[in-house]
Amino acid sequence: MNRMTALSVVVALASLGGAYSMRPVEVEIQPYQDSGEELFPSFSDPEVAASLEVITWNEDEARFDQFKVELKEGIWVIPSHNDYPADASEHMGKAAASFIGVKKDIVQSDRKEDHASFSVINPEEGEGKGEGTGEHIIIKDASGTTLVDVIVGDDVPGKDGFKYVRFPDKNRVYASKLKLDVTTDFGDWIEDDLLLIEKDDVYELVSNAYKVDEKVGQVIDRKPMRARKGKDPSKPEATEDTWYLAPPEPALAAPEGKIVDDLAVKRVVGAADRLKIVGVRPRPAMLTFGALQSKGFFVTPDGKQLFGNEGEIQIVLKNGVVYTLYFGEIALGSGAELTGGVAKDGESPEEAAGEDKKANRYMFVNVSYDAGADTTNQPAEEGAAPPKAPEETEGFKAADKLRQRFDKWFYVIGEDSFEQMHKNFDDFFKDAPKEDAAAAK
Repeated sequence: MNRMTALSVVVALASLGGAYSMRPVEVEIQPYQDSGEELFPSFSDPEVAASLEVITWNEDEARFDQFKVELKEGIWVIPSHNDYPADASEHMGKAAASFIGVKKDIVQSDRKEDHASFSVINPEEGEGKGEGTGEHIIIKDASGTTLVDVIVGDDVPGKDGFKYVRFPDKNRVYASKLKLDVTTDFGDWIEDDLLLIEKDDVYELVSNAYKVDEKVGQVIDRKPMRARKGKDPSKPEATEDTWYLAPPEPALAAPEGKIVDDLAVKRVVGAADRLKIVGVRPRPAMLTFGALQSKGFFVTPDGKQLFGNEGEIQIVLKNGVVYTLYFGEIALGSGAELTGGVAKDGESPEEAAGEDKKANRYMFVNVSYDAGADTTNQPAEEGAAPPKAPEETEGFKAADKLRQRFDKWFYVIGEDSFEQMHKNFDDFFKDAPKEDAAAAK
């Protein structure tokens, strides 16, 4: 075989080998390697979660909103709302448990272009295009280690209980069976019983629906109504659980032919017992006239007396604890503007609210102790132990603890709550029975 013939044979063999390697073969289809794995395999105990942050897209404001709950020095607070105390144990446990054992069940796409169709666009990257954004949820432990960092999108059509999810730094989108139990409603995370009173413990109600004329600096229409619960000393037949007109200072009698409307007083007390807040604002440690007036509260020149521009009510408990609720200016806004005073950069909450004004109202809560009203520490019968010194009473201690809670905040209440508690003097009276009217004459 000459050189040329040998070369031809080599070329032929090489061609034959190439053709053999390119022949059609049956290839086994490999599933995605991470299918069926847990999203967060190292997260198995919801009790180690020490913070929760949820970032969502605010379509109205074309920006993202952040809501955060965190455990600080053993106390749950809401950093997004100036560290207002949170009643978070139950909600935090449910939110954290939502992600334990959740798997990468079905891979949907590896294309970034598909993120909008699954609503898994990171809200921080929305850039004014809110359509297709998801909820960015971050959970960390006490050391700051990230336990969960995921974007949750739409429900998966035709697969009950499944949602689209992806990691913020990855393009891959999964369909995962996920029962999401995360709320960003401020009211869901706080103690819903603001005053912590029981209506059966209320001994006295003082209502004074005056107004403050800011132009002339005067308080007008001051007409306090003082009702006390118990046996009316002027009526021997009265029972212990009725409301009667107590002698205020100066004395203010019932309108002619009228008596206290027991039901009207109970409605105001009941509204205070059920009172819930819709927002908070931090109260400066050193209160200034400007900080007060901006919320509709005013102080006498000597600094000794406070007024709300829409009046006040006092609720006196049997143990001498006195709540004074001052009603101030209308609080504008919605969403984070309303609940926490958060607004766009360079704008106040009022400016951010624009035309979408919802009638809520600022409220200032003051707590004190009145030893004379403490029915649990009155002069004892002959031979019994003498009354305790005021600072030793349970009422004094309770008032001191409550002051520490309320002295840090201006509150925002709903207009319906305001209207249920804010009543004029005549609203507390009804026509007297004929025999009572005749006796009065």
